Amino acid sequence: MKLPFLGFAAVVVFVAASAAAAEGLPDATHVREKVGQEVEFQDTVVAVSYSRTSKGYYLNFGAAFPAQALSVWVSREIYNRLPGRSVLVGRIVRIKGQIESSSTGPLLKLADRDAFQLLPVDDTALTKSVLDGRMDRNQFAAALQQKFAAEGFATLEVLAEELRQSRERFSDGTWISAAYYDAFALGSRASAKRYAALAEKISRWEAARPGSLVALLLKAGLHRDLAWKERSDEFAPKVSPEQWAGFRRELRAARELLESHPAAKMYPEYFSILQTIALGQSWSKEEYMRLFTEATAAEPDYFTFYFKTAFYLLPRWHGRKGEWEQFAETQRQRRGAGAAGDGLYARIAWSMNGNFGNIFKESAVSWEVMATGFEYLIREHPESRWLKNAYANFAWRADDRIRLAKVIPEIRSDPDMNIWVNLENFGMAERFAVGDR
Repeated sequence: MKLPFLGFAAVVVFVAASAAAAEGLPDATHVREKVGQEVEFQDTVVAVSYSRTSKGYYLNFGAAFPAQALSVWVSREIYNRLPGRSVLVGRIVRIKGQIESSSTGPLLKLADRDAFQLLPVDDTALTKSVLDGRMDRNQFAAALQQKFAAEGFATLEVLAEELRQSRERFSDGTWISAAYYDAFALGSRASAKRYAALAEKISRWEAARPGSLVALLLKAGLHRDLAWKERSDEFAPKVSPEQWAGFRRELRAARELLESHPAAKMYPEYFSILQTIALGQSWSKEEYMRLFTEATAAEPDYFTFYFKTAFYLLPRWHGRKGEWEQFAETQRQRRGAGAAGDGLYARIAWSMNGNFGNIFKESAVSWEVMATGFEYLIREHPESRWLKNAYANFAWRADDRIRLAKVIPEIRSDPDMNIWVNLENFGMAERFAVGDR
């Protein structure tokens, strides 16, 4: 039976800027002038950056540095204890403390964990018409998690089906459906209690909606994540026989779930989960590439398929030196070099960046092709601040002053610290752009 469409705006939520006023508390703009006074305010975190100099984190309100209304400095020790610390951008928080002056503007130093409160997402507000970057992804994930906690399974299932049929994207061109399933994923360091709670909630979804393929995919994803938790983050020689057994058991359970429900192949996440299973089960290259071919035949534009294949082809896994780079080039040629092909190449290389200290020095990836790809992506998605920041960051890492100088003015007023990591990096990039190393 075809599910009725609710419309994306009806089920995705957006944190309204007026939420602070609704609580009767001032926002950051209204307390910034109260230097020397104890204040309590409520506002949306627009940027988070780590400072090597102060060995702590800066939360920016009103705008990102250097145009922020107020900064809140949090020591690394306190920050690591904050709820939702990995997804704070775009979330409304309530903070108490004393305002002081600093060389960069009004500053509040968070005294302890109890002076900080993360507020729920307002799931009655309308969504933005455009979703872009980490802020919107965090809002989206938080909204899904809240709806899941409240057992709004019908709404979640309709949304999953709508995203499958509409193939809707964030403003940078990436798939919202990929972010949908990522919102339910647990990392290897999540507690056993969190895994048990997720399993119990998925069981309630299955009971409420028998035969749900979305719940089945979440369950397969849970077993996939449990496998890597069982294995741990240790290097292979340090993983115990008991851990390996648990790893193999959970991967097997995830694979059996998927392969016994081929109807779920209508959802791209089916193949995405199976790719991770194939990596862990050490499928041969021939088997893996057959899976990749089937996945891209079903949905050729689902970028996750390409990202996971490139990762599989790393020498630390099942590839040879230079093989993932050749894979990216092959996909580029298939799409058409100079346009969409270059854009796909840039996305694949971007996805692999976290595996290297400097991808341009430690791999055979081509910056020239990647840069052309970014320029194509920005032309296709001109409203995406996320893409422009990524392009500038890569230009800086590639020592490409000419390209960096062209794009820096477009992001100077609002650099994305989810890409730059800290203020020092952006400052160094700015200086390099004008010829000052």
